[in-house]
Amino acid sequence: MSDRRPSTPSFIVLLLKVLLILCVLGMLAAGFSPLYQAFMRLTGLGGAAHAQAVPASQLVWLRIDESTPGQPWQVRPLQGAQQVKPGQFVQLMVEVRNNQPHFAAMQALPVYQPAAAAAYVQKLECFCFAQQLFSPGQVRRFPVVVVIDKQLPATLRQISLAYQIQDRPA
Repeated sequence: MSDRRPSTPSFIVLLLKVLLILCVLGMLAAGFSPLYQAFMRLTGLGGAAHAQAVPASQLVWLRIDESTPGQPWQVRPLQGAQQVKPGQFVQLMVEVRNNQPHFAAMQALPVYQPAAAAAYVQKLECFCFAQQLFSPGQVRRFPVVVVIDKQLPATLRQISLAYQIQDRPA
């Protein structure tokens, strides 16, 4: 009778398994990278302040612009311009109306003025993240939650946010 023990995984198989696990962990880390960067920006951790950064006590004007009347889609802010402190969560409300006599789907694209402000505004909740479906004449209200980066250059004192609406197949 042969006294053979079950064979253990060879070194190569073990190495391949370890490499596979490292690859999976790397892909997970890459997927969480945007969340990690947003957290670091919001908390101010992990980076040196820029020389022209707005002090925490400096307020910045933030507003959502109303769309041009008579268009197929109407976007209207439900409050006026606000003074906000960089690093704070800000919730704005918008009303969107389908002025068309039929069901329609749309996708909103944010437009910042000045354009450089886009790099310093982090949207956490926005109707622009997904396609929206409306019935004829329907009006819906949406929250827009943003945080303005604490590293906002001192030259940016006013930020306007507008939405360009594109029709999508319903």
